[in-house]
Amino acid sequence: MMKVKAFKGFVRSCCLVAPNAKYPAAELYLTYVNWCINCRRTVYDQFSFLEMLEKQGFVYSAGLGKSYFEGIAVLPVYRVV
Repeated sequence: MMKVKAFKGFVRSCCLVAPNAKYPAAELYLTYVNWCINCRRTVYDQFSFLEMLEKQGFVYSAGLGKSYFEGIAVLPVYRVV
């Protein structure tokens, strides 16, 4: 439960949720890690992060060496790459 609450805090603080949004998976995870460190939250591994995103309805897509999530993007001020 705490994992989901922290994840929702990350999305609420750092992300734009919109049907046409799309963001690289690795960059989204790095932004999440950075946010967790700055907020002193537990950092979960990529697999847990993927699971949390999918449970919230975000679609993971991969192709041609690039993977991304649909329906979510990081707000410019929080981008780490």
